[in-house]
Amino acid sequence: MKKTLLFLYVLTHAIAGTVHAQKTLHPNQSLQRLQDKNYHLFTAFAKDTTVLHLLREETELKSYLNKFQNSGLQAENMDLEEVMAPFLLNEKAIASIGKRLARMSKTNPAFTGLIQQLRKSNNYADFEKYPDDEFLSKAWELCAKGLDTVLEVYGTGKKTLYPKIDSVSFDVKSRRYQYAVSVLRWQVVQDIDTEVFYGPSLKMALSLLYANHKDEAVRYDPLEENENAKAKQAIKTIDFEAYDYASILVLGGGPENYRDRLSIAGKINLQLAMKEYRAKKAPFIIVSGGHVHPYMTPYCEAVEMKKELMEEYGVPEERIIIEPYARHTTTNMRNATRLMMDYGIPLEKKSLVVTNPSHSTYVESETFKQRCADELGYQPMQCHNRLSPSTLEFKGRPVSQHQNPYQPLDP
Repeated sequence: MKKTLLFLYVLTHAIAGTVHAQKTLHPNQSLQRLQDKNYHLFTAFAKDTTVLHLLREETELKSYLNKFQNSGLQAENMDLEEVMAPFLLNEKAIASIGKRLARMSKTNPAFTGLIQQLRKSNNYADFEKYPDDEFLSKAWELCAKGLDTVLEVYGTGKKTLYPKIDSVSFDVKSRRYQYAVSVLRWQVVQDIDTEVFYGPSLKMALSLLYANHKDEAVRYDPLEENENAKAKQAIKTIDFEAYDYASILVLGGGPENYRDRLSIAGKINLQLAMKEYRAKKAPFIIVSGGHVHPYMTPYCEAVEMKKELMEEYGVPEERIIIEPYARHTTTNMRNATRLMMDYGIPLEKKSLVVTNPSHSTYVESETFKQRCADELGYQPMQCHNRLSPSTLEFKGRPVSQHQNPYQPLDP
C-alpha cells in the first residue's frame, strides 16, 4: 500500500512546472528541461504571452479541449487505452491544427517575432528552408507527433523502436499502474478552463516520462555548468590553428551487465583515442554515451569514460568533454556536433571519430547514412579521410541542432 501511495504521489505531483512554468512557485526542473529539449515550440509559446493568449482564445483550437470535459476520477474498469485517448491527436487533427496555426501566423503579426526566435534557436534547423507559415506548421506537427509517441509508449505500453533500452518502466497491465495513470489524468485536467489546447497532452506526456524515470535526456543538465564547465572555459584559450583537428570523439559500447562500469569495447576505444591525443592531434577529447546498456543501467558511459581518462591516463579534466545522452551511433555524432557548436569548437575544422575497426567501418557505411535519414531525417556529419582502421576524419553539420521528440530519451 505504501508503494502504491508513493507511486501515485510521484505521478500526480509530476505535472507541476509544465506549460505555465513561469507562474509556478516551485517548478519541477526536470520537467521544464524535458519540455524545452523535446518540445521547444511549446516553451516558446509559453514565453510569448501575446501568442499564448491568441492560442487559448482561438475558437477552433479551443474546441480540442471539449473532450476533457467531465473527466472525473475513474477507479473502476480502468483501461489505459480509454484513459489516454483524450490526450492523443490523430493524423487528421494534427494536420488540421497545423493549417490553422499557419493561417494565424499569416494574419497576425504577433507570430513574426515568435517564428524568428524559433529559427534563431536552431531547434528546427531542418525546416529552415520553409517560409514562416510552413515552418511553424512543421514544428507543430513534429512536436504533436512526438507527444503522441510518449503517450502511447509510456501511457499504454506500446512497443518502441528499441524496446531493450527505452520501453516503459512498469507493468502497464498491473492495476497499480492503471490506477495511477487514471489518477494522473484526473489531476491533469483540473484547470481545463484556463488551459491552452495542447496543454493537457503536454502535461501528461512529460509527467509520464518523469514518473517512468525517463529523464535521461536532461539528467546532467546544465552540462556547461557541471561536468563540462572546465572544458568550456578552456576552449576560450585554445588556438585551434595549432592542431590538425578540432577534437577527438570517442564512441562507446555499453556493458552487458550491471556490474561493469565500462565494457571491454569502451576501454579499447579509449586506448585507441589516447594514441591520437598523445600525438597532439587535437586539444579536446569528447566521450559520448548515455545510460543505455543494460536496460536502466545506473552508469552513464560518458561519465565513466571521463573518469577512466582522468584516473588511468592522467588527462586533465579541462581537456575532456562529456556527451552523456547518446543512445545510438546516430546521436553520438549528432550530439557531439551540438556540443561543438554550443561551446565554440569550430565545425569548419575537421575532427576525428575513434572507435574499434568494425564500428568505425559502420560509421562511414551507406547503412549508417540510411539509418540517419530514417531516424533523424538528415545527415548529422560528413565523413572525410580514413587515418587508420579505427580513426576517421569528419565534420559535423549545423542541422544537428534539429530536435527529434520521437526519441524522447535522446531528442
